[in-house]
Amino acid sequence: MTSQNVYITANPTPNPESLKFIIDRPIVDGDPVTYHSPTDAQSSPLAKKLFALGHVAQIFAFQNFVTITKTPGTIVWQEFAREVGTTIREHINSGEPHFQPQESADTGNDDATVRTIKQVLDEIRPAVALDGGNIVFAGYADGIVQVFMQGSCSGCPSSTVTLKAGIETRLRELLPEIREVVAI
Repeated sequence: MTSQNVYITANPTPNPESLKFIIDRPIVDGDPVTYHSPTDAQSSPLAKKLFALGHVAQIFAFQNFVTITKTPGTIVWQEFAREVGTTIREHINSGEPHFQPQESADTGNDDATVRTIKQVLDEIRPAVALDGGNIVFAGYADGIVQVFMQGSCSGCPSSTVTLKAGIETRLRELLPEIREVVAI
């Protein structure tokens, strides 16, 4: 296979430090993966190569896209996006595995409230993924829902709007006891 056979488009996200690279084929089987450092990426060949480029603060990958969050103030996307795309294309052409699955903390022993919270997050997740991000349930106690924002959503200026106007409002419709949704 030649590099001309792998099509990648780079799309902006609401987070100016993140760019979503959409690939013409699946690159992640199963759950999304997130890497916050080169150490996190040791078992994933493509993630290691992307961190080796420098300027990469976080990698989020799911289905057929990779969201790269660059270190603020280090480089402009116009200079860096082509290098990221080339690295992804060359890696896909190498035939090496892309990303390794990460361990899930889901125990399956959730109460009714937590199951409802997770269902709402599952409903919202596709819209968040369109912007190159993800939202993951982290915990619930005393009316407060904790979530992890991943990909372009992590550190995004508009993620507060997503949390408050979107997720919190929807959860309160179903569960009036919800007081707040916070990103951790």
